[in-house]
Amino acid sequence: MLAYYRWSDEVTRAVVVANFSAAYLSGNSIPKFPAGGSWHEWMYNKIVEVGEEGFKFDLPEWSAQVFV
Repeated sequence: MLAYYRWSDEVTRAVVVANFSAAYLSGNSIPKFPAGGSWHEWMYNKIVEVGEEGFKFDLPEWSAQVFV
């Protein structure tokens, strides 16, 4: 799994998480997610809530998620 954070200012930011394996990854966590609150997951068009403890998610094989 690869995760990275990109930004250009306080408003424009994105977190990308990709699974480059044939294994379904469940119960993953990003403990130092850039900010809590509501994020839009762009690939699956859904809103996710990120708490102070980080963000927990599942990532299917050969897939990616983009949070903006």
